[in-house]
Amino acid sequence: MAASSKKSKAERFQEDMIRCRGIEFARIGMMVEVDGGMGTIEGMNSSANLDVRFTNQLQYGKHLHNCHPTWNVKYFDDKGTVIAHFDECKCVFRPERAAA
Repeated sequence: MAASSKKSKAERFQEDMIRCRGIEFARIGMMVEVDGGMGTIEGMNSSANLDVRFTNQLQYGKHLHNCHPTWNVKYFDDKGTVIAHFDECKCVFRPERAAA
């Protein structure tokens, strides 16, 4: 029997975000706009919220911010295209979910 391999932080993040929040498209390193501020997802905290480091560190500081994944958030793909948008926790649009 092969030794089980440890999952990467990115794999754990993705699994936990699906399990806790039902958001299958979020990834570590993904750009997001939270209530008008641009940042990068760096992880997930114990509240199942996003840990975001904002680009404008003069305004937001250098630390990670606890951001709800569906409150005034836009998610961007690696080309800068908005792929999901939540407004006041209501889904404006999101990627189609794969059929089970």
